[in-house]
Amino acid sequence: MDKTYRISGDGTIFEIKDDGSIAKLAKIDDNGRISTLSGEIMTTGGGSKGRYLFFIIVFAIAAVILGVSYIEADENYSRASKERYEYKEKYEEATTSMRSQISSLEQERDNAKSELSSLKSRVSNTYPLIITDIEIGNIYKDGDIETDYGERIYDYNTMYLEPRIEYIGLESGTKTFKVKWYTPSGYLSRGDSSPSGFSQAHDEYISKGNNTLTLNGWGNDRKGNWHSGTYRIEVWYENVCLKAKTFTIY
Repeated sequence: MDKTYRISGDGTIFEIKDDGSIAKLAKIDDNGRISTLSGEIMTTGGGSKGRYLFFIIVFAIAAVILGVSYIEADENYSRASKERYEYKEKYEEATTSMRSQISSLEQERDNAKSELSSLKSRVSNTYPLIITDIEIGNIYKDGDIETDYGERIYDYNTMYLEPRIEYIGLESGTKTFKVKWYTPSGYLSRGDSSPSGFSQAHDEYISKGNNTLTLNGWGNDRKGNWHSGTYRIEVWYENVCLKAKTFTIY
């Protein structure tokens, strides 16, 4: 409990308690004599005994004040220690929980990587690559571009139609790709050197990862070779159609 001691202007020594009440303890007169409220205790001028009693009272008051301050400081220290211990426990619990969650996420990541690797291995036995898109360009016989890939192609400019594929390579190596070109009427465009059931076939080297590959063009060097309409292209590997796309010539 907090206690405060004061000496008023008329020499009265009093105590202010923590509930706000005031209790008078003693009084010092103009001659330095200290007396209780009920009678005289001693005087400061009455020899060494009086001086000793005066210092004893002052020391007692100081001891009480220091004792109260010590108790209050000890309580504050105990409270702070308890709060620090509680915070430490909460921090350790949070740290343990976070480590557990991180470990769980890492385990899930490793499992996903393992499953993806296994899937790629199984898929690559049948599909050496995954084609994500096909864009058609209109080119000259020497490879110069008349109409860039993905842009609108007009029939009066058409010569060789050349497919450019975007793919994800699952394995590296030279592979044989076959291509089917279908006209708007559904007719399979073929030439003298076309393999059975396809328009064209040729070998290409593919690499692992995200890549772009341009296949051979199909048509001839005479402008206006392709009429307007909606066409279809299919890219095959062995007996599997990897990707099909329709495109329009205007």
